[in-house]
Amino acid sequence: MDFINQIEDLKQKNKDLQMKSVIIKGIPYDVVGFESLVDFSATWEMVETLVRHEEEKSSEPNSLHSKETSWKKMEFNKQIKTLYEGKVIIWNREKEMSLIIDPVSQPLYRSIEVPVNETTIYGAKDAFTENSQQNIGLLRSKYQSKDVEVITTQHGKRNRRFSFLILKGTTEEHMVEMIKKKIEDYPNEIKQVKDIHVAFGFSKFSLITRVNSTELPENAMEYIEQGKIVFFMDGYPFALVLFNTVFDVFKQPSDSNYLSAFVYSLYLLRIVGIMIAVLLPGLYVALITINPEMLKVQLALSITESRQFVPYPAFIEIIIMLLLIELITEAAVRLPLSISNTIGVVGGIILGQAIVEASLVSGVLIIIIAATTIANGIIVNFENGITLRLMKYIIVVFSAMFGILGHVIGLLVLCSYIARITSFGVPYVRWKKEGIQSENQ
Repeated sequence: MDFINQIEDLKQKNKDLQMKSVIIKGIPYDVVGFESLVDFSATWEMVETLVRHEEEKSSEPNSLHSKETSWKKMEFNKQIKTLYEGKVIIWNREKEMSLIIDPVSQPLYRSIEVPVNETTIYGAKDAFTENSQQNIGLLRSKYQSKDVEVITTQHGKRNRRFSFLILKGTTEEHMVEMIKKKIEDYPNEIKQVKDIHVAFGFSKFSLITRVNSTELPENAMEYIEQGKIVFFMDGYPFALVLFNTVFDVFKQPSDSNYLSAFVYSLYLLRIVGIMIAVLLPGLYVALITINPEMLKVQLALSITESRQFVPYPAFIEIIIMLLLIELITEAAVRLPLSISNTIGVVGGIILGQAIVEASLVSGVLIIIIAATTIANGIIVNFENGITLRLMKYIIVVFSAMFGILGHVIGLLVLCSYIARITSFGVPYVRWKKEGIQSENQ
């Protein structure tokens, strides 16, 4: 009866913990579970049927189940852990043994919906949810092969589950085991994706995200076929992808649905957009502040005329506008959808026109900022967009100090920084399309 007493003590601290008694064939049983996780009304009939079935099997003298039954003696801590995982314990008072079952769960997760953060034009319209098992099911439905395997582990006091998907013959399994071990050995609680970076040994102050993410099952499956490692973290509605590479900035797996001519045109357009987003603001500062002689006379006169009443240098002018655009972007993302569009209109049109008429910035700069913002929006993946948004400030600072020479130096510094980045021996700038190779190979 020690188990019953411990459960009663636990119920004092957890009001959603339920223990119900039932007598089957004269034997008392106790059914224990969290009503916040278990639908007892739908589970009860299943429990009675299962107990009767197990008892009938165990009463058969020549039955295999009489030698190796599902009833086990477990430590109390292990039993409690299964309760927090949403399972139900059936306790046999006479034998003091327990049977762990998967009950009918409470509907805690939303249904599969269309993607919100990643817009797909020519592809599947389903998206991942917060339930990793449901996400794995989505991938299995799209890749119906015995080559797809799943490795799981749990971490921390939350018992948060991590599920790794492996495609035999493509994914390096020992790399998955290495990453799994790093998660298991991490001493702190993994609450966010940033904690995963730290657990893997990456700097949390890095400009480049090493762990990519996607909410599209079609993209996740494509990443697995490329030899990348895809895994899910319970409670996080995205697939996490190792390893992020420089080509993921402008290449999206769903692009392969188009004809080759369309695909390469999109790649070219995105590369141009990346160059505009990173280089154009710094180029404006360099040409206006240090090297105006490189401009054509007509263009130089036009820019000078638009800036003749601006009271501060071009560097201060562009920093103010860039920060203002960052504020508008973040406000549009965080605010409810009903008013986010209004903020965009107010910030982009009304405020832009007012600030030019007040001679606080030049009209040419408004064009520069608009082109930069639009170009930043065509970059694949939101994390990559943030990276480029930060990089342009480095180029602007170097350009303000040394002009065109500083613009080139800033670009070389960024290229050197990107070239030295590796993830478990896999370079960020890698040319091989498939088959991730570790540093030990």
